[in-house]
Amino acid sequence: MSCLLDQIAAIGNTTDVVQWLCPHLTPSGSQGSPSIGSTSSQLTASEWNEEWEDWGDMDPGGGTKPEGGDNSTATHSSSSPQPETSWLAECYIAASPTSDLMALGFKNRLAILSRRWESYAEEENKMRLVVTWRGTVGYGASDEINAILCLPLLSQKQSSTGGPDWTCVIVGFTSGYVAMYTECGLVLLSQIFEEGPVLSLKCRTMTDGSRAVLSQDTSEELIILYPRSITTIDGFSLFQTLRGCRNQVAKAAASGGENVSVPPLGYKKWGLVDQGMVMDCAGPGVTPPHLYDHLAQTSLAKGFNHVVSSGVPASSLLLTVGRVPFVGFLYAQEGSAPPFVADVALLYASKLKDALVSAASGWLFGRGKSREAEKSKEKPKIEPATPLPYKWSVPDKRRTGLSLSLAPGRRLAAVTDDFGRVTLIDVQRGVALRMWKGYRDADCGWLEVEGEWGGTKRQVAFLLIYAPRRGLLEVWTPQQGPRVAAFNVPKHARLLYTPHTLLGVNSVRGVRCKVFPVLFVTPDGQISEVIVPFHMALGGKTSKRARDLHLLKTLKSHLRNNNEEEVLKTVSEIKTSGVRKQAVQALILSQHLTSSLLQGLLDIFLPVYCPGTEEEKEDGVQSQDHESLLLGQQLLRLKQLLQLYMVLVELHTSREASPDPDDETLVLELARLLVLTPAETKSFLSTFEHYANSKTTNSKKVRFSDSSVNFSIGSFIRCWDVTVGSLVKNLANKTLPVNMKEDIQQEKLLRLGEFLYGWAWHSESMKKFSQAIEESGSNLESLLHVALHHWSLCCSPDTVPALHLGTIFYCLSTLAGEKVLCDISQLSPWWSSVRDKLVASTQPYQAYIAALLCRGVHANLEARLHSSVTENALHFKKDIIQTSAIDDADQKYLSLNDWEGLSMEMVEWNLVIDQLECLLPLNQFLSLVPENGPQRQPKLEVSVKDLLDKGKGYVAELVANWFIGSGMDHECVVQLVQKQDELRRLEKEELEKMEDDSEQIDLMEVTSDAVPNDLKQVDGKIAELLRNVSKKFPNSVAADSVLTNMSWELSAAWNKTRDDTSLISQAVKLVGSIRNSHIRHGVSLMLWETWVCQFVQLTTSLMDKVGRIPKDRLCRRDLGLGEHNLAPVLQAVLTLLEQIMEANVVCEVEKPLVIPADSFWSGQEGSPALVELTVMQKMTCYDLVYQHYQLVSVLYLVTQHGLKSVRPLTYFDGKDRSVLFKPLTTSWTIGGHTDPTVIKARLALLCRVITAAVSSLPDTTEFKQGDSLSIRQAIDLGRAWGTSLDVLHRHHICELYTSGLDKLAEEELPTISDATLLGSQLVLIAGQRLNYQLENSPRTAHHLALTSPTITEWIKSCDAGSLRCPAVPLESTVTLLTHALSLLPEDAQEHKMATALYDTLTAFVKDQSNADK
Repeated sequence: MSCLLDQIAAIGNTTDVVQWLCPHLTPSGSQGSPSIGSTSSQLTASEWNEEWEDWGDMDPGGGTKPEGGDNSTATHSSSSPQPETSWLAECYIAASPTSDLMALGFKNRLAILSRRWESYAEEENKMRLVVTWRGTVGYGASDEINAILCLPLLSQKQSSTGGPDWTCVIVGFTSGYVAMYTECGLVLLSQIFEEGPVLSLKCRTMTDGSRAVLSQDTSEELIILYPRSITTIDGFSLFQTLRGCRNQVAKAAASGGENVSVPPLGYKKWGLVDQGMVMDCAGPGVTPPHLYDHLAQTSLAKGFNHVVSSGVPASSLLLTVGRVPFVGFLYAQEGSAPPFVADVALLYASKLKDALVSAASGWLFGRGKSREAEKSKEKPKIEPATPLPYKWSVPDKRRTGLSLSLAPGRRLAAVTDDFGRVTLIDVQRGVALRMWKGYRDADCGWLEVEGEWGGTKRQVAFLLIYAPRRGLLEVWTPQQGPRVAAFNVPKHARLLYTPHTLLGVNSVRGVRCKVFPVLFVTPDGQISEVIVPFHMALGGKTSKRARDLHLLKTLKSHLRNNNEEEVLKTVSEIKTSGVRKQAVQALILSQHLTSSLLQGLLDIFLPVYCPGTEEEKEDGVQSQDHESLLLGQQLLRLKQLLQLYMVLVELHTSREASPDPDDETLVLELARLLVLTPAETKSFLSTFEHYANSKTTNSKKVRFSDSSVNFSIGSFIRCWDVTVGSLVKNLANKTLPVNMKEDIQQEKLLRLGEFLYGWAWHSESMKKFSQAIEESGSNLESLLHVALHHWSLCCSPDTVPALHLGTIFYCLSTLAGEKVLCDISQLSPWWSSVRDKLVASTQPYQAYIAALLCRGVHANLEARLHSSVTENALHFKKDIIQTSAIDDADQKYLSLNDWEGLSMEMVEWNLVIDQLECLLPLNQFLSLVPENGPQRQPKLEVSVKDLLDKGKGYVAELVANWFIGSGMDHECVVQLVQKQDELRRLEKEELEKMEDDSEQIDLMEVTSDAVPNDLKQVDGKIAELLRNVSKKFPNSVAADSVLTNMSWELSAAWNKTRDDTSLISQAVKLVGSIRNSHIRHGVSLMLWETWVCQFVQLTTSLMDKVGRIPKDRLCRRDLGLGEHNLAPVLQAVLTLLEQIMEANVVCEVEKPLVIPADSFWSGQEGSPALVELTVMQKMTCYDLVYQHYQLVSVLYLVTQHGLKSVRPLTYFDGKDRSVLFKPLTTSWTIGGHTDPTVIKARLALLCRVITAAVSSLPDTTEFKQGDSLSIRQAIDLGRAWGTSLDVLHRHHICELYTSGLDKLAEEELPTISDATLLGSQLVLIAGQRLNYQLENSPRTAHHLALTSPTITEWIKSCDAGSLRCPAVPLESTVTLLTHALSLLPEDAQEHKMATALYDTLTAFVKDQSNADK
C-alpha cells in the first residue's frame, strides 16, 4: 500500500458560497460555476518513476535544484490564476478535527457549513458540507475576521461513544474581540483581552498516549495571540463556561426570558517583551524538568556566588514565530502570573422572534439592544499582561516567520518564512534541524501514523508540505528521511492542519474518536484526507520495498479491472520476495483469478524459485533465503492444484455416457467391490427404492447446477492451505503435500464435493482421476471425508452412484498405501476417522451404504495383502478397474456375511453396519408426516452416536416426541402402542409353538387381522413403521416406555408454559394409561418431585398470604399462569396424587419389574432409560401422600368456588404442617389429637364449600356432575379429617331445600342419623316459605284468616330473606312438612308446630284449588 489522497467530503454548492463570501471574485453577470483548476489526482506510475530517479538531485537541505525537480510534474492551468480559484487564499478557513463542520470567513462575513450525507456513486457514499448558517459579524463598522477555530466539545452522556456533543466556532476580530458561536450562529459569549487584532487562535487538547509526545501533559488550553501578548484560557474552565452558556441560552429560548447568567471564564495573559513582530504561536505545554539545564542557566544569569535551588519549577513552554527573533521560546512558570476572571459580555437576544430558521435550527436570535445603546455602553476592562521575556531563540534578523505547525508529539515544529523556506525546529533543544527551500506561501501539516516494528507498536510523524505555486503536495519523513510521496494538486488549494482533538477529553477516560488532523481543500470544494502507511518511514532513498508496494497497489487495481496482461506485466516487475509473496496472496484471494492468469504467474516465478536442472536447483537453493524457499514451495503447491483443477474440469466437460443402472455387469462389479454374492447385492439394491420412496420432505437434499465447472479456480485454491510456514526437506518425489483447510464453510464444502466427485462415472474417467490425485499431493484423508460428506447429501443413490463412491474409496485407499492396512489386532487410523463420521451422520441410509462399501474395500485390500505371493504386497498403484476385475468368470463369489471377523478392523465394521441397520427403520419412522396430523413437521434427526451417547432411553424419547409433535390424539396413541404390545406378545407366543413355515404364514395372517379396522384406516402407515422399529428396539417402543416419556415431555413443556393447562392434564391422563403399577408409581412420583411439588408449595404460600384466590397479576408473577387456569391444574394434581396412592397399594402385591435393554446397547454403558428410573424409585408413604392430597383438595375447592378469607394452612395443625412438601417417600403416620380450633375451622370450611356448590346449581332439579363432585369431595375430606358427617349431610339437605331443590334433598334424607335436629330445621324452612307466601300472595287477608292463631306470630318472625328460592309450590312445602313430621317425635314442641303448619298449608292448597276452578 502506498500513500493516498482520498476524498472524504465536498463543499456543497461552492459557487453560492463564493458569491456570498467573496462577491468581488465573481465576474459580473456570470451565473455559472467559477472556472476551477485541475482536480486532485495521485502521481501516475511514470511520474512516480521520474520522481524516484530524481532523488540524487536533492540538495542536503531537502529542497529541489532550480534546473530540475518536481515542477515538471505539476499541472499548470495558466500563468495567472483565475479570480474564482483564489477564494480559498483570501478567506479564513477552519475545520473541525472530526470533519463534520467547517467555518469560512471573509472580512465581516461568516459561513458555517455542516455535514450532510449523499450518494455520489453507486457503492460509495460521500459527505457534503452545506451552509447551515451565514451572516455578518463584528463589533464595529470596520471590524473584520482575522482568525477562526472550530472546537468540538466532548459529550458527557454515558451512552455516548466518544463523539462530539456540539462544535463551538471561535472567531477572532481585528478589534481584539474573541467571540464564540454555536453551530447555528448564536453568539454564546465574547470578550476583548487586548486592543489589537487577534493574530492566531489555537487549542491544545489532551494527547491519546503517544509515546513520541514531549510530555504527558493532560491540561487543555485555548491560546489567543495578539501583537503584544498571549492569552491562555484554561480548557476545563472554557469547557464548563461554554456548556453553561449553551444551556442557559437554550433555557432562555424555551421560556422566552432575557436574563442569562454566565459562568466566569478564567484566563492568564502574558506580555511579549522583546518581540519585534509576531505572526504565529503554539503552546507545547508543560515541559519535563531538567535539573542540569536549570542549574546552568541560573548560574549564567545570576552569577557564580548565587545560591541556586535544587528544585526545578514546573513551567509551560510557548513558541512564537515572527521577526526578531525568528523563533522564540518562552517559559511561563506556574504561579508567576495571576489568573483573571473575565466579565464575559454575553450577546443574547432581548426577545425571541416568531420566525424559525428551520425545523432543526430552532429560534432566531436577534440583538436585543440598539446600536446607540451599544455605543453608550462602557468599554470593557482590559487586564494588564504579565511580562514574559524570551528564554532563548533562533535569531535571524532578515527572516520573518509566517506560520508555526506543531507536530502531534510536540517535539518537532515546522516554520514557514517569507524566503520560501520550511524550517524544522527541535522544540526541546531549541535548534533548527532541517530546512527545505522552494516552498513559498506553503502550508504545513503533520500526520502521525501508528505501526508495528520489531515486535512493538511505534508512532511516526510525517511532515506534509503543500506548495501552492508548484501545485504539489509532498509527504516527508521529517528529520533525515526522503520524500515518500508527492501528489499533483490544484495550485490554489488549502492544507488545513488541526492539531487539537475534542475539548474535555481529560475529564473522560478511554475516549477514542476518529479525527482528521490534515484535510486538503481544493477550490472546487473537494475535501480529501492524506493516508500514509507506516512502512513509508522504514525505507531509505533507494528502497525497493516501497517501489514494490506501489506496484502491488497497481496490481490490485488491475485485478479489479480484470486486465490479465497488465497484471502479469506488473507481477514481473516486482523484485522483493516479501512483496512477491503478497502479490501471490492477492491473486489467490482475488475473485477475478483465472486458470490462465495463475498459469502465467507460475511461468514467471517458478523459473526463479524452482530451477529446472539439478545444477541450477543446487545453486538456486544455496542463494535463496528462507522466505524465498517458502515462496518456491508455495508456487509448487499452486502448480499441483492447478493441474488437478484442469483434470477435474476436463472430467466434468467430457461427453462420455454414464452406464445404465440396470446393467447386469454393474451389479456384478458392485458385488465384487462389496464382497457379497450377486443375490445379496440385488437384495441390497432393492433397499434403495424402498428407502428412497419412504423419504419425506424432511430429508436433506442438495441440488446443484447442471454445470459444476462454475466452481472457479480461485474458490478451489482457497480451499487448500498453500502457505505453510515450514519447509519440506525431502523433495525426492517432486510432489509437495497439500492439506485442506479445516474452516471451510458448509456451503462451500458442498460445492467442493460436487466439483471433486460430481462428474460422470466411467472407467476411463477413474484412471484420469486417480493419476491427478496422486500427482496433486492432496491430503487423501481430507478427500475421503469430503467424499463422505458429498455422499451423505446425495438425493437418490442407485447402482451407479454406489459404484462410483466405492471406486473412489478404493482409489483413495490404494493411494494411501501403508496408512490403510495394519496388524489384525489393531485398528487402522485411516478407517477410524471414517467410522466416526458415519456413526455421527444423521443420514443413516447413506451412511449404511458407505459403511458397506468401506468394509468391502478394506476386505479387498486385506485379501490382496495376504494372498499375493509373487507381487509386492504394498504395490497398490495399479489401475482400479484392472485390479478389481476378475478374469475367471466362473470364479465363485464370496460373501462377507458368511465370514467371521478375523481382524479387529472387520469386527468394527460389522458392528457399525449392524448399528446403522438398526437405525434405518427408526429414521424412516421419524421422517414420516402423519396424514391426519398438523402441517408442522417435528424436526427429529438421529445418529448412531446420539443413541450411544444419550443412553438407552433415547429411542423412547424420540418416539414420544414424534407422537407429541405429530398432533395425533393421545387416546389414539395409547391404543396404537398398546396394540403393538399385544401383537408382539402374540407373535412371541406363536413363535414358540411354530414348527414349520406354514404356521409362520398363518401367524402373519393372524397378527395382521388382529389390528382393528379403524386403527388400520387412520394410522396404518404409522403402525407399520412403528412395528419395524419395534423389531430393532422392542423394549424402547413398548407402550409403558413410550407413554412414560410422553407424560414426562408434556409435563416439562407445561412447566415452561403453565398457562397451557391441557399439557399437564394430558400428561396425568397418559400416566393413568400405563399398565404396570411400578412404572406408573415411579413416573407419578418423579412428576411430583420434579415439576408439581414446587408449584403446589408456591400456590399454598401465596393463598395463605393473601387469604383468597390470588389476583391474575400475582398468579402470573409467582406461579406463571393466569388466575382462571389455577383450578384445572390443581384438579390434575389431585388426579396425580390419586394415581400415586392407587399404585402404592397395587405395588405391594405386584412383582417388581425387570426392564431389559435392547440388543443395540449390548456391551455399552450409558445413562439409564427414563422407564428404568421410574422402577428404581422408592416406595411412597401412603399417609404422607394422603396428607398432601388433603391440602391440594383444599386448594382446589377454594379456587373452584372462589372462597374468600381462606388460609389453607390454618386447617392443619403443627404436626401436619411439619411434613408438608417433604419427599413422599418419608415415613410418617397420620393420626393423633387435633386442635379443637382446627376442627372447628375445618367444619366451617366444608360447610362453606357445600353452600357454594349448592348455590352454583341452577334453579332446577337437573343433575350437575361437577358440583356433586365438589360436594362428594368435601364430604370425603370431612371423613378424612374426622369431622361429623351428619352435620355436613344436614347442612347439605338444608341448603338444597333453601335453594328449592326439594327432589335432590329428599334423596339425601336417608344419610341422616340425627333426625330430630334435621326435622326442626325443616320446620323452620317451611315457616320461612309460608311467611313469603303470606307476604306476596294476592289473597293475603283471606290466607291470614285460614292461618291458625297459634302460629301466626311465629310465622311473622320467620325471615324469608335467607331462602335462595322462596317461591316454591305449596305442594312441595306440604311434602317438606310431611318429611319433618316423620322425623320429629310426637311429644316434641316442633311436632305441634309442624302439625299446625301442615294444617294451614293444606287449607291453602284446597283454597287455591277451589279458586282455580
